Amino acid sequence: MPERLILGLDIGGTKTAVSLSACDRYREPRVQILGRTPFATEPKAGFTAAWKRITAAAEELLAAQGCRRGGRWPEAVGIACGGPLNSAEGVILNPPHLPGWVDIPLVRLAEEAFGIPAFLENDAKAGALVEWKLGAGVGCRSLIFATMGTGFGSGLILDGRLLQGPTFTAGEIGHVRLHDDGPTGFGKAGSVEGFISGSGIAKLRALREIEWQEAGDPPAWLAAGEAPDAGRLAALARTGDPHARRLYSEVGRHLGQCLANLIDLLNPECIVLGSIFVRAEDLLRPSMEAAIAAEALPAARAACRIVPAASGEAIGDLAACLTAATALGIELAPLPAADEAPVLAHLDRLTARHPALVPCRSDILAVYRTVLDTYLGGGKLLTAGNGGSAADAEHIVGELMKSFCLPRPVAGEEKLQGALPALSLTGHPALATAWQNDVDGEWTFAQMVHGLGKAGDSLLLLSTSGNSGNLVQAARTARRRGIRVLGLLGQGGGRLAPLSDAAIIAPGTNTDEIQEYHLPVYHCLCAMLETRIFDSKVQAGP
Repeated sequence: MPERLILGLDIGGTKTAVSLSACDRYREPRVQILGRTPFATEPKAGFTAAWKRITAAAEELLAAQGCRRGGRWPEAVGIACGGPLNSAEGVILNPPHLPGWVDIPLVRLAEEAFGIPAFLENDAKAGALVEWKLGAGVGCRSLIFATMGTGFGSGLILDGRLLQGPTFTAGEIGHVRLHDDGPTGFGKAGSVEGFISGSGIAKLRALREIEWQEAGDPPAWLAAGEAPDAGRLAALARTGDPHARRLYSEVGRHLGQCLANLIDLLNPECIVLGSIFVRAEDLLRPSMEAAIAAEALPAARAACRIVPAASGEAIGDLAACLTAATALGIELAPLPAADEAPVLAHLDRLTARHPALVPCRSDILAVYRTVLDTYLGGGKLLTAGNGGSAADAEHIVGELMKSFCLPRPVAGEEKLQGALPALSLTGHPALATAWQNDVDGEWTFAQMVHGLGKAGDSLLLLSTSGNSGNLVQAARTARRRGIRVLGLLGQGGGRLAPLSDAAIIAPGTNTDEIQEYHLPVYHCLCAMLETRIFDSKVQAGP
């Protein structure tokens, strides 16, 4: 089946990770990280040294994943990096956590290195896309994502779109002054980044150490010769160290003050916090919530939920992937919410009756979700097959175009039923025989796809071998026209499997065995679609 492969570069001040991901809206997970190579960024060594290491790691990862130029290869590079940067020009400007990385044309360099389009996005904005499309903010129209890593940046989803700004710096909350004085972050003393980023926490610790020593209350870690970072401080706090607990309480208070300002200013439905908050929510949330309760507008506060990033430690890899996927127009948002339990009950009954189909379960779901998306988008399903599979293609149309397992009443129409638009390409004998006689029989279905299909439709091809030449040409024609290709196949999938966006490969070695499985599979698919679209209880959602 065609893969939408993305090479990802997640570049941070502390670590960098190179990853290879596959995107598919209709499967879970919708982004699958096939492999990754993390390593220390070591920005002090300079950009040239870092870039050599990044490209070498990427080439090694691609080779290990069976990728080669001219064959299986990613279609784009996605780069997530801390700002400031210009995503339109593909240039890293002067990130404070990457000293010396000034005016780096990273997109051009990546395109030269890998021979494919490259796209650059601020890591916080890319993280906002991840949590909006795949994580804790699914379904929100207004969401704030804050990195809370080495630095502190944010991505703003407002009224259903990612806010960029004319200089692509919208959301640089880390640079905003939180107090008149305090630790320096993002080049400014008392800034948000100075108080509540990873680097800021280390600087805040150093300031408080001086105060505690002057007060005759030095922390135990000084006697041990430690200079604990944010992670070590969290571990100490959980063991009851009073200074570490006091420090995290202060960081939580500053975090709450920052979020209160964002809540009042932007009125988000959800604020998603990454990195340090994911790992230390228990230490930060009490004082954070107290500060928000004291400072934010009550109505805006009540309408906003604050949650850790659902993507957890994978967010950097996903952010790099979505940077490219979004630029390529790959839609990864889930299908509209519904109570799918009655839908999945059909699949449960199928696999209970036919245990040999259990390995096909995820593929059946992928085909179902693809066709559902087609219908919800106003498209139609085309079907085609040869011989017994031609009869099955017609059979499917019959189950979709009229009531199958449920009544489908049409208001004001006594003799009509709700229909799921479907058309079999096998039912046009005059056209088919004319094309076979005058042009080329192998292109008969392809001509029908060309004449009857449109972008957004789906084409379901039935073949027990997966090698029927007329179906292969139909699949290629469909793909060129933006029509999603689905397969109900056998014997390993043949030539049609790699041309299909999703394919169900039935067990069995003989044609009759494979077709005996095809029928209950497509009956199940038809029942699932009918239940999802015509059952009012399902439509109401969970």
